Amino acid sequence: MPILDTRGHFVSQRGVVLENGMLRVAVLPELGGRVWSLVYKPLDRELLWHNPEIPPRKAPFDAVFDDVWCGGWEEMFPTPAPGVINGQSYPDHGEVWSLAWEATTESNEDAASVRLACRAPISGIRMEKKITLQANEPRLEVSYLLRNPTGSNFPFTLALHPALAVSPNCRVDFPPMLVDLDASYLGTLAGVESPFEWPYVTRGSGKVDLRIVPPVSSGEVYFLYGHRFQEGWCAITDTTNRLTYGLVFSPEVFRACWLFATYGGWRDYYVAILEPSTSYPQQIEQAIQQGTAPSLPAGGTLETTVIFQVQEGLSKVVGLMPDGKFHQ
Repeated sequence: MPILDTRGHFVSQRGVVLENGMLRVAVLPELGGRVWSLVYKPLDRELLWHNPEIPPRKAPFDAVFDDVWCGGWEEMFPTPAPGVINGQSYPDHGEVWSLAWEATTESNEDAASVRLACRAPISGIRMEKKITLQANEPRLEVSYLLRNPTGSNFPFTLALHPALAVSPNCRVDFPPMLVDLDASYLGTLAGVESPFEWPYVTRGSGKVDLRIVPPVSSGEVYFLYGHRFQEGWCAITDTTNRLTYGLVFSPEVFRACWLFATYGGWRDYYVAILEPSTSYPQQIEQAIQQGTAPSLPAGGTLETTVIFQVQEGLSKVVGLMPDGKFHQ
């Protein structure tokens, strides 16, 4: 039977803990409803990255995200970068990551879950998510629901923002896809021609395999938009311990998957953020103009479920099995 604990504190923040024999998951409702910790218990392995410089703490609604980012897994909605939708301005990384979310919990012999909800104060959109841990399964279900109670159509971006821990033993895998560089943040891939097919780029006189995570001393940093994939998944594999962790999602809803990777190149951080997203690029005005941003109709809803999957025994990921597990 999964364990549900609402008494936990994490660096002075109140948290909800979901736990079974495989995973221990800590959620911080008051800090954007983020998943703060995700531990694979058989190896005592924390799979999410925590900022060594910034502890989890409340931030002003209009804060500069990078200056207060503590790590973990939050969502960006309805804008990743500051932007304008229907004449209204929206803050950096959107409306919901800095809010305190309402939280209720439930459990039975088969599963434990926490339901979280918030009302985005500018757009008026109601956002809900249910985080569920089944008994003895190394997978976490996160179900999202967006409701538009307003009388206007609302174009948006919903992008997941899980900061995943990496090491020089790791590789990053996506399905076959076309990749564009973010023009506003070329990083160490400046000069590379885009779009290109994942995972190889030509830089200088050589070919670089972007699946391979270099050491922090490399100073690499880049921001990519993957799209035109047939399967919705992304994963990181520790090839030494043969441990894979990643996301499985609907490619019809999340039509792009971003990668922001800093291997020592930005603020000395060492982390990969694999970001299923409903659109690209991060500039919402450009996404609307080029027709890649979906729209939530007046009175409409959007529902989708994402799986965070953990598996042992793989050295890489090339696809999904019928049950949604990764295979090599």
